[in-house]
Amino acid sequence: MKVQNTKASAISKRTLTLVLAMAVFLLSALILRVSLTNGFSVDVKTVNFVTDESVNMGGTLWVPSNATAETPAAGIVVAPGGNTPHAFYSSYCIELARRGYVVFAYDYYGTVGSGMTMEGSSGAVAAMKYLAGLKFVDSDRLGATGHSNGGAQASAAILSEYAASAAARSVAFIGCGIPGEDLSVYDGVNVMAIWGLLDECGQGVFWDVYHQDSLNYAGMADLAGVPKNAMETGKYYVNPADGSLRVLYTPNTFHSLSNIAGSSVSSLIKYFDDTLGGNVTALADNSFIYVWQEITVLFMALSICIMIFPMGSILLETKVFEPLKRPLPEEAAKGSLKHWIFLFLPGIISAMLVKSTVIQGQTILGKLPKLFNVQSTNGFIWWFFLSALVGIVFYFIGNLADSSANSQADKLRLQTSVSNICLAVLFSLAVVGVPYLFAVFAERICGWYGRIFQTYFAAIPSGRIGQYIIYYIMFLILFTIYAFLQTESVRIKGTSPRVQYLILLIMNALPAIIFLGLLYGKLVFTHVTPINGREMSRAQGAMMGMLLLYPVIAGVVKKFYHKTANIYVAAAINAALITWLSVNTPQLMV
Repeated sequence: MKVQNTKASAISKRTLTLVLAMAVFLLSALILRVSLTNGFSVDVKTVNFVTDESVNMGGTLWVPSNATAETPAAGIVVAPGGNTPHAFYSSYCIELARRGYVVFAYDYYGTVGSGMTMEGSSGAVAAMKYLAGLKFVDSDRLGATGHSNGGAQASAAILSEYAASAAARSVAFIGCGIPGEDLSVYDGVNVMAIWGLLDECGQGVFWDVYHQDSLNYAGMADLAGVPKNAMETGKYYVNPADGSLRVLYTPNTFHSLSNIAGSSVSSLIKYFDDTLGGNVTALADNSFIYVWQEITVLFMALSICIMIFPMGSILLETKVFEPLKRPLPEEAAKGSLKHWIFLFLPGIISAMLVKSTVIQGQTILGKLPKLFNVQSTNGFIWWFFLSALVGIVFYFIGNLADSSANSQADKLRLQTSVSNICLAVLFSLAVVGVPYLFAVFAERICGWYGRIFQTYFAAIPSGRIGQYIIYYIMFLILFTIYAFLQTESVRIKGTSPRVQYLILLIMNALPAIIFLGLLYGKLVFTHVTPINGREMSRAQGAMMGMLLLYPVIAGVVKKFYHKTANIYVAAAINAALITWLSVNTPQLMV
């Protein structure tokens, strides 16, 4: 009777956890919709159309109530950075729209729902053509913003034929230089730049008070007509020839936060108000609602991650997935110095390989744009593969150095059958499939999705379903290797499940922690960025994205190996999750 009560209590607990996670998700989605639409006063539309390059463009259009055919409003195009969905820039999209601007944020060619082509300035010209052609947009007042790699797109949009005849044209470059060698193209165009003091992706324009003389921000100073060491932040400089304005802001932010920081958003609002005059409200520059959006997308993403654990536990109790369970081996009597060295040394070596292997991966994958269907790659999958090889090498070295190693038990953990692997794959798709359906539902209803920083829980575009299968197989193999190497290594006698989880988490996250720690440590203490190009920017983005996901990855390995003693179950779940988050936006993997 006591056993039955304990089992019923466990079932009740995981069911309650699942229901609460679903409820939090749905409530967050509702609040998200309210914030995106400014209390339903702004019409937010998901946009898809075929461009002049004969590819589909996807994006979101914000239309405030004041924008009509009789009273057209100023329009602004928002260009995203490299491999980054336009959702990441919703902060100032929301704030500009609720003040009276029509805002069109798009996914550039090869990302999320937009088709792939190397033509058309990544879609910037098509985006401006679309926006300027809307009957409720004032084609005499047009603007564009671009973050990071999006700076060149914003430049192409504002300088295109579709904006050329506008009486007022304004462009804002965030976390990037002034695109183009001939700065005369900006004659008659208002120009704003936002360069974070701690921008780790400066790529030649990194600004800080300690190294002003050696850093290249001369382009902005040339536009302002002042020496580069004499330009003041926040001051409007007027081009005497045409009256266009130039202004520079240097908030105390990192690269990816420069479009989320309140000081950046308020500066953008003020700049467009001063140059395009589109604010029809009495809202102050620092009156924000986008913070609610940032909070709700985080809660939606966390809810999705939490759903995986009770969903898996419930499914394991069904007869269909009962064959996945195996007897759990006894905990190993390990814990010697030698054991700890072989436990963490692979992670340290993998951290040393991040820079070179991620860049190698970009070179290798970059030669296959048609296969990956993206414009740029980050090479993460190559590093992940080589890191697994490092782990295998140390496994064999450890077995040779440790006479007590039980290789027979390891062989038993690897033994399986085709039917069992297929069942594990089916189980993983079912476990991850439920939270995925919630993500799809939110995207269809709200037009938006959960996000943890730059990791997006968005639906997979139909054109990438085939890619999911290929990448799932690759990740399944790699996560199986990691599960095999790690599961029994952390099960040490005398350690609690929480301690074992913590060890597992550190083992997984150690390369990212070391790489990012050294990178940001050098930035903070020397004010010189180690990220001096797109390749290192991708490496930093990949490691940051995985670092945020490792708590979930480690949790899946710990929980589902403990429940099934089956390394393929944990590997399959992690493969299903990470493939989803990689294929949907190409942010992590390719």
